[in-house]
This record gives sequence, C-alpha cells and structure tokens, in this order.
Amino acid sequence: MEASPNTVPGPGTALSFVSFRSQPEEEQIKQTIKLFDLPPVLKTAKVIEVTGDTRTNFYARQDPKDALFDPTYPEPIGGRRSGRTPRSYWTVDILRWRIRQASLGNR
Repeated sequence: MEASPNTVPGPGTALSFVSFRSQPEEEQIKQTIKLFDLPPVLKTAKVIEVTGDTRTNFYARQDPKDALFDPTYPEPIGGRRSGRTPRSYWTVDILRWRIRQASLGNR
C-alpha cells in the first residue's frame, strides 16, 4: 500500500532532511530573513546583532586603515558616509557576506 502524497509521515518513516549549509546561498538568505523576520534594510545596531560583531569590529571592518579591514564588507546604502543620517545596509547584502564568511571558516 502506497502512502498518498498528502499524508503526514508516521513514526519510523524517513524524512528527507537537507542541511542548511548544503542549500544554495539564496535559499539560506531567504530562510534566515523569514526565520528572524528581518526588514529589507538594517540599521547599524541590527547589523551588529545579525553579524555577531562587536561595535568596534563593525567599524574596523569598514576602515581601510585598520588591520581588520575587509574590502568585501557590504557598503552602507547611500555610499560610504551619508552625512549625519544613520547608516543603513541591505539585509540581503549583510546576510550574503555573513554566509560567505561562515563558508570560509570565519566566525
């Protein structure tokens, strides 16, 4: 007897499990945005929370004179500095950068 495609698997039934890391990058980003209910644009404080960086490291990654400078770090929306307005970042760019860092073994 075959199970119909609309039934829920019972105990002892093997489920197909796909590791998060083995999924394509865009699918990882989509799932992360949905899981954490992230807005399309992140302010500095939320970027620091999402990346797990300290505030010092966050700014150091963007400073070409600093030893921690990372040229692959996403640019803020509106350029490097946008006057007195707070910096904002595209959520997708931050998550893409974070996933790539994780795939390289960087925390």
